[in-house]
Amino acid sequence: MFKNYLAGKYSKLYPRETFVAVCGSAGKTAATLAAGKVLSQKYKTATTNPYQESTASVVSTILKLNPTIKKAVFEVAVKHPGQMDFYLSLMQPAIVLITRGEKEAQDDMLKLVEQIPADGALIIGFDDLVGKKLAEACRGRVLYFGEDPQNCAIWAGNIKTEDFHTSFELNLGVERVKVNFPLLGRHHVYCAMAAALLGVLENIPLTKIKIALESLTPLEHHLQILEGPNGSTILDDTLAATPLSVERAIDTLMQIPARRRVLALGEMKDLDDLSDKMHRQIAQKIYKEKLDLVFLGTGEALIVADELKNLGFWEEKIEANLQNSQMVAKLLKILGSGDVCLIKGQRSSRLDEVVKRVKGN
Repeated sequence: MFKNYLAGKYSKLYPRETFVAVCGSAGKTAATLAAGKVLSQKYKTATTNPYQESTASVVSTILKLNPTIKKAVFEVAVKHPGQMDFYLSLMQPAIVLITRGEKEAQDDMLKLVEQIPADGALIIGFDDLVGKKLAEACRGRVLYFGEDPQNCAIWAGNIKTEDFHTSFELNLGVERVKVNFPLLGRHHVYCAMAAALLGVLENIPLTKIKIALESLTPLEHHLQILEGPNGSTILDDTLAATPLSVERAIDTLMQIPARRRVLALGEMKDLDDLSDKMHRQIAQKIYKEKLDLVFLGTGEALIVADELKNLGFWEEKIEANLQNSQMVAKLLKILGSGDVCLIKGQRSSRLDEVVKRVKGN
């Protein structure tokens, strides 16, 4: 396409330090937006559109650059082998932030790391074993975030999820600030730390980083808290669904006090040969956490139902092979005061329509 060609040529007009790439198996969108907020404390900054398909968003963001914009943060989603070659034909970022390494996309992520220049940097989690393996190929600086004060340049402590809010202490050397983070869930704290470390790299004071992180607006359909029917609460997480993001969403559900914890789940797509294994892994997570009620969609979500049956999950607590309209009817009938319901699925499953119809009553 001509736009792709034009974007590749246009990006070369800007120095490499303009470009920051955010990659990983989960948390890319939140980390991209948080990084944009942090960098905006010092520079005019552009970020990719979280509601636009990744490759198209990278192209359109490059074409919107102008000389006043000093930093641009790009969410780089790798769904197919070799997709990284396309991104690297458009830009060569000097700074790369990996939210969580992904074995299935390791070769593509390695290409991204290998192109980092000697004066560039790689930002990764200290407990990320795949990310650490990738770091061995980095010619630039490698900076760690996490919860280990001995090995991380920036770290978080006293992480709490209370009353549908997340708070934590952000530490840099002897400095410490408390952050009331608008995004729900412990895993989002890691996105915040990654963005904060990017700010530190750009010599942005910790107090300004705190302001930036607290100013982040929760994304629509991204663990968004909504009022449900009959005094219940809905967690709308229907923007995307990867195995890791499903597990993290369930972790967040378990951190919230509730009369009953309910999961409405659609199938995970684009997993190819790993689909059966990954859907069964989600079933094992559901079984381990002993969720109170589970409603499953059609397609490969039936693998989850099959594995739950194999594990001996209570049959009366699960309903499967539900069309979206059937899922709506079930939720409207069953949800009551004190219940918290996580609705999780990919955009293509249109579970956002389920959320719309359930919360509207």
